[in-house]
Amino acid sequence: MPNSNLIRIRGLLDKSSDTTNIQRDTGITNQMENDNSETILLPDGRKLGYAQFGSPTGRAVFFVHGHPGSRLEGAHLHDVGLKLGARIICADRPGTGLSSPQPGRTLLDHPKDLEHLADHLKLERYGVLGVSGGGPYALACAYALPRDKLKCVSIVCGLGPVYEIGMKGARWVNWLGFAFGYRYCPRILNRWFWQSQTCGRLDLSDEQRLQLHMKEFSNPKSVAERKDFDAMTNEVNARRFMRASRAAFAQGYDGCLQDGKILSSPLGFRIEDIRPDLPVQLWYGKMDVNVPLNHGETVAKRLGDRAVLRVEDETHASIFFNWREQFLGDLVRAI
Repeated sequence: MPNSNLIRIRGLLDKSSDTTNIQRDTGITNQMENDNSETILLPDGRKLGYAQFGSPTGRAVFFVHGHPGSRLEGAHLHDVGLKLGARIICADRPGTGLSSPQPGRTLLDHPKDLEHLADHLKLERYGVLGVSGGGPYALACAYALPRDKLKCVSIVCGLGPVYEIGMKGARWVNWLGFAFGYRYCPRILNRWFWQSQTCGRLDLSDEQRLQLHMKEFSNPKSVAERKDFDAMTNEVNARRFMRASRAAFAQGYDGCLQDGKILSSPLGFRIEDIRPDLPVQLWYGKMDVNVPLNHGETVAKRLGDRAVLRVEDETHASIFFNWREQFLGDLVRAI
């Protein structure tokens, strides 16, 4: 779920096209238009959409996107993937982007889709990286993907078992959404919520959404807000976020709502039953109020010696954007 600063009245939109608050970063490769998106046909007849970034000949990493999210989030790792020799493969979950809906799906259905994609791409070995709402799916991959191919899993600011441990320490909108909204609210209310968010404003152009996005992160008043501001108002990051979020809602809002309900439900497996020889790297921020630190601590405790938990003085956004080279580098070396 977005932070509470993202709840805005639509009248805030300033059509003057003032982008003076955008932090320009022209030195970074802007891999947005050529996202190499493709689809494959799965055995049950569904389509699975995916995109590839980084080095085409590098070590394969399945990037499991956040919530809401899409395959285009992989663009955030394009430049560092080129530098580290990582082939970033990001698939749309069912009902989002280019992927067909899958009524009644569970958390454990996603590893099956990724296994078919790995076979299609003829991958002999790979790692999995789950970020934010991709955390539980990364755990499902750790539990279900074949031992001879999956070599390491990394989770960055990822949700843990929400159904069991709740969202204590999260800002109110995240607590409300995962603890109550997705489970009990009528679908029409959940749909209205996402329609009111900048990322879900499909009635606006990406430039208009970008202006709203910049206003929402303006005037940071704390160290944590400053870290979020620096990460989220970087022009390359912000434009990639606009494209990825538009793709997330390309088929409407139902895919996102299904995803949220799954993330709020029991995992369907025990974290303790993940194979003991699989390295799992956990990266969390002390100042994260979207996914509180106790989620990482809970996962680490249940995994035991196979997990390495790294905690930094970062927020939900800054732990990802400021530590990309470190967590991707660690993952690539383990594959």
